[in-house]
Amino acid sequence: MTINRKEMKISQTYQADSAPQAPKSALRGLMQSLGLTLLACTLVLGVTGSASAAEAQDEAAVRTLGDNFAKAFLQKNAELRASLFAEDGTFVTPQGDFLQGRVAMVNDFGQEAQAVNGNTQAAFSNYRIRFINPDVAVADALLTLHNVIGPDGTVIRVIPVKFFYVAVRNGGQWLIEDGRAHFAPAPPNGMTDHGMAAHGMTDHMAAHN
Repeated sequence: MTINRKEMKISQTYQADSAPQAPKSALRGLMQSLGLTLLACTLVLGVTGSASAAEAQDEAAVRTLGDNFAKAFLQKNAELRASLFAEDGTFVTPQGDFLQGRVAMVNDFGQEAQAVNGNTQAAFSNYRIRFINPDVAVADALLTLHNVIGPDGTVIRVIPVKFFYVAVRNGGQWLIEDGRAHFAPAPPNGMTDHGMAAHGMTDHMAAHN
């Protein structure tokens, strides 16, 4: 009897000592699970943040193509404008002329220099950019020209041009693969295509393209 009681006491003591270990083990498992969850969330946020930063950088590069096109126009730098296009890229002028290749573009763009004076301004706005895939983007924007010289020497105050282009990344560099430009149908100052024709702007552009 004495032995049995001792065995019971030992057993009870063991069970009493081991009972609190179950909650501790569960708590430790919960902490480990939370730690892994936080680590996974950190990794996901890091990858998402990197992807967003890369996309923002690519979008800025696509916008820069348009901005540099306008700057080169003001600088009367036909070679720089053409260099924004792929070697065999294409461009349709507002008059509908189809240009293919940088050589053809340089010849065409160079003739527009007479329309630019010290007060001429050119700027893109209202960019809308959509990525077809990581290396191909479609851009739609408004190119607004101010104080452009007409063929009769008069200054045309505002000429809005809708500009659409497809940009492709090749070898880490973004270039315009295809561009399309046409006069906006309803300019802010009310000067329509017909109004520009009356001022000789379309004839002037056509004569120098």
